[in-house]
Amino acid sequence: MDSLSRAMDLEFPDWGILADPPPVPEWSYFIDWLSRGLHGKLGYLERTAPRRRSLSEGYPGYRSLVMGILPYDPRAFSPSPGPGHAEIARYAVGEDYHTRFEKAFTRVLSRISPHLLPGDEPLIKPDHGALLEKSLAQMAGLGRMGKNTLLIHPEFGSMFTIGSMLLKTPLPERKARPFPRDPCGGCSRCLEACPTGAFESAYILDARRCLSYLTIERPDDDEEGLRKSSGDPWLFGCDRCQEVCPHNAGRTPLVPEAFSPRFVPLDSNAETLVRGLRKVHGALSRASLSRLLSRLEELRGSGSDPKVPGDGEKGGIRL
Repeated sequence: MDSLSRAMDLEFPDWGILADPPPVPEWSYFIDWLSRGLHGKLGYLERTAPRRRSLSEGYPGYRSLVMGILPYDPRAFSPSPGPGHAEIARYAVGEDYHTRFEKAFTRVLSRISPHLLPGDEPLIKPDHGALLEKSLAQMAGLGRMGKNTLLIHPEFGSMFTIGSMLLKTPLPERKARPFPRDPCGGCSRCLEACPTGAFESAYILDARRCLSYLTIERPDDDEEGLRKSSGDPWLFGCDRCQEVCPHNAGRTPLVPEAFSPRFVPLDSNAETLVRGLRKVHGALSRASLSRLLSRLEELRGSGSDPKVPGDGEKGGIRL
C-alpha cells in the first residue's frame, strides 16, 4: 500500500509492519519474570499476560501491526547545570509521547482509510496495549534488545519511544533495517551504572529496584529505601543506564546551554517550577503533583509528604 508507506515516512524516522505475527519469542521469559515477582506491584502485567503472547490472542481479528518510533524531544539533551538540581527522565521532556503517537497515527489513518477493508476498526496503542512492544519492534527490525532491556536502534540508540497501530486489513510485511549483530557484545556499562543495582543480570531487570518504578509507578514499594540511599537526584524516572551506553554517545544538545528543561533546582521556588513543568512536559502528569512534590522534599532531605487537595493519580507508564 503505497499510501501507507508515504504516510508513515512523513511521520516516523523508522517504521515496520508485522503481518499476522507469530507468538513473540520472549513470551516464556516474560512469564518467568512475572512468576518471580520481578514486576513488583504492576498487577496489570499479570492480568494481561495471556493476551501479550501474540497479536491474534491479544486482539482477535487484527491482522497487521504497524509500528513506528519517535526520538526523544531535542530539548531532552540539554546539559546539566550542575549540582543542586533534580532530574527528569529524557523521554518525559516535551509533549507526552502517547499524544505524539496518537496524533501521528491519526494523520496516517486519514491518508489510508479509503484503502482499508470495510469494517476495519484501527486501534492506536502508544505503549498502553496488551502487547510486548519491544519484542514486537525487534521482530519488525526496529532494533535489538540491549542488556538494559531497552531496544537499541542503529541510528537513535535507545533514546526513542515505540508506538503501534493495529489493523484488521491484511498488509504485506515490511521490516526496517535490523542490527546485523548483538549491539552489546562484551559491554556491561549499563548494568554497572545502575544506581540501585536493579539488574539481576544482563537482560533481567528487577523493577522493584528501578528508580523509574520507584519514582513513577510505585513509590510505596520502596521497602529498602533505595530512592534515598541511591544518592541519585531523579525526580521522575532515571536514565543512567542509557547515559553510559555507547550507542547513545555523541548526543549533542540542540538548545542553548542556559535552557535545561530536564532540571529542577532544589531551592525555595522548586514547587512552583514543578507545577509549571507538568504543563510543559505532558508525561509528568502520569504522576500526581503530590507525588512529585513528595519526591522533591525527599531529595531535599526533609522527607516530608506534601499533599495537594484534589490531585489524583493517573495511569503510570510501562517499564
